[in-house]
Amino acid sequence: MARQDDYKLTREELQELIDISGMDFTFSDDGQTASQVRVTPDPQALMQQAVRTLFTEGGTAFAYWATDHYTDFMSCSDSHPEVIDTLVLCYRLGIAAGNGDCACNLGALYYMGQLLEQDYEKAAELYELADELGCNQGLVNLGYIYEYGRIGEPDYQKAYECYALAAAGEEDAEALYKLGDMYSRGQAVEQNKLKAYRLWQRSLDVAADPTLRAQPSIRIAQLLMSPECEELGIEHNYLLALSLFQDAEIGLRIDITENGLTYYEKRLAEAIDGQAKAREMLERDEDGLSEGA
Repeated sequence: MARQDDYKLTREELQELIDISGMDFTFSDDGQTASQVRVTPDPQALMQQAVRTLFTEGGTAFAYWATDHYTDFMSCSDSHPEVIDTLVLCYRLGIAAGNGDCACNLGALYYMGQLLEQDYEKAAELYELADELGCNQGLVNLGYIYEYGRIGEPDYQKAYECYALAAAGEEDAEALYKLGDMYSRGQAVEQNKLKAYRLWQRSLDVAADPTLRAQPSIRIAQLLMSPECEELGIEHNYLLALSLFQDAEIGLRIDITENGLTYYEKRLAEAIDGQAKAREMLERDEDGLSEGA
């Protein structure tokens, strides 16, 4: 009978494939497997592609492209600061042409403080401009500015207004779960955890990709594991909680590794810990059913 191990490549055979690929890899300790090594992109090629994308496809396409290549810009930022200068120039040109996505992305660079010096005032100005130029994400991001008091004391009322407008405008998944957070905590509105749950659920329903699903997923999963669950008329569902924690882990890992959002590491740890707790509760239920039988 054929076995999987019968098909293992020797290190030399694996090296032959790597040489053909033209890619950089590193071998595992046993020499049987290899993982791709992230190579610092060619700065000139990255700058050229940035400008070409903006010139040929427009501001919105460029903004999405730049987001997808954020880690490439991070890799070049220390040794080739001209790459970041080019990125900013491209965003400025997009903004001058009336593109809200470019305004929002540039604001995010100032907010994050990784590629540019952190400046919350500048970020807020660009988010406001992005909203004026029709970018719904700018309104969501402005909500964060107010909620976390980045330019003064926290202003939950203004944050709520930003999230509510963004959610109403495009039924934005991020705005919906942030509204849920405000109802959950009783910020700017009367605390209503059932309404929070429904907003998180709606956010999950409209989320288009794993990164957007991560945030409502972990919130719903935590509620399904909480003693408050039954008080709200919601049945405990540990199996669903486990699935949602797993979805959250996937989305958070993408945000951390591909989008550079390292501040989600604590949330990732919560998602992983939540899975362990959900499995423990499932096993307890299964043991209880077995004893009852």
